[in-house]
Amino acid sequence: MALADARRAAFTWGRIRFGELERTTAGALDASDRPLKELGHLALWANLGAGLYLLVVGAWLTPALSIPQAVAATIIGAALGAAIVAAAANLGAKENRSAVVLHRGALGESGANLYGVLACLRHLAFGTLLLGVVADVAASVMSRYGVAGGRPLWAVLLGLLVLLMVLAGPATVARRWLVPSAALTFLIAIVFAYSAWSDFGVPAMLTREPAGGWPGMTGAVDIVAAVALVALPVATDVGRLGGARRAGAVTFVGLATMTAWFVLLGVIFVPAVDARDLAGFLLATPAGALALLLLAVLELDAAFVSLYSLATTLRGWAPKSNAALPAVLGGAGVFVLGAALLDPFAYGDTLLLLGAAFVPLFAVLLGARAARRWAGYGPPPPLGGLLAWAAGFLLYNWVSPLTVPAWTPAMSALFHDFLRLPFPAGVPGLSATALAFAAAFILSAGATAFWARRAVSMSDGLKATSRP
Repeated sequence: MALADARRAAFTWGRIRFGELERTTAGALDASDRPLKELGHLALWANLGAGLYLLVVGAWLTPALSIPQAVAATIIGAALGAAIVAAAANLGAKENRSAVVLHRGALGESGANLYGVLACLRHLAFGTLLLGVVADVAASVMSRYGVAGGRPLWAVLLGLLVLLMVLAGPATVARRWLVPSAALTFLIAIVFAYSAWSDFGVPAMLTREPAGGWPGMTGAVDIVAAVALVALPVATDVGRLGGARRAGAVTFVGLATMTAWFVLLGVIFVPAVDARDLAGFLLATPAGALALLLLAVLELDAAFVSLYSLATTLRGWAPKSNAALPAVLGGAGVFVLGAALLDPFAYGDTLLLLGAAFVPLFAVLLGARAARRWAGYGPPPPLGGLLAWAAGFLLYNWVSPLTVPAWTPAMSALFHDFLRLPFPAGVPGLSATALAFAAAFILSAGATAFWARRAVSMSDGLKATSRP
């Protein structure tokens, strides 16, 4: 009954825009629901590539690495992660299908189920993390001005804002807010960089020797790549909001540039403040008086995209259902509850691990498509490419394990105790991201080609036996 009342309220609030939510979360989109051109793709991904949580990631890279080493690792990692995300965005723009539908077409129902489970977990976890970070910082900022309320209050207010953004229509919000606000995001990045350079002795920091330890150079590359790859599960869904012309290229430029920029701000600036005191960081900048506006511009766009992709995933996963409104209402409720009750800074590694799971899964999708293009036909590989994905994901965890309760000890038991391999791998220059992607792609392509040839052989055999 409550759901029906909410649905009627949504129709009353804005029938046309609610209809847009329904249209843009299921099936191929009409031209009117694909407003993004090249500049739109660039602006949208520049917005999604910027975020306060990236400052904390940048702080992880020092003092183990020197500033020049951290700069090099950030640029390489941002480029690596953004290249994979750009390929997914380009695929969505070209095929005009949601990610779960593309996985079903290439990998079968089991592949769609695997993607659906992982994607829903990612959307809920990332939306909760973002809302928690912004609510925590907003509460800290306002408390310094004597305004009480705490993180739960801000979680509710900001969660309602994200929900209203999705109900207002994903294509409309992308065109009218996310694209124009990219100019403000760029201005914020310039202001932050100027503050770091002028107030915190950057020239002296450039000459500091690395302290060593975690992370090493290759590990830092994988960490920054994983930060960009957190956007991989939404790339296809967001990419289809625009045309295919240069979608991949401009997505790469926007995401790689802003990811590298904000991670480097964390490398240079945040260690001089406190990796958890993002409120202090904001207030220390010349734009500190506009802290709440900065939070809305830098964080809420990614939460909005996560909520929209949650609805898109569920609609594609269960195409006959009418799950758009229940998905956004339920997802927004999870965002708010998690942001109000959980410490957003305690789950960074878990989120990066979840994001890393999509690297081999996307490689499996591309491998199956490549093999079919070469062979001309190919049934979905057995178990939807599950074995290829599992191999890639396990290799990632062997080369660059993250500190996640229960999971990391299990990986150590598998590789060190059972397989008698060093854990972590400790191979100089070996990137977990590149290895996982390559292994999953090759295994998926090989399995698809093998079954394609087998299907052809069986078909030829049946034709031969049916001849008189």
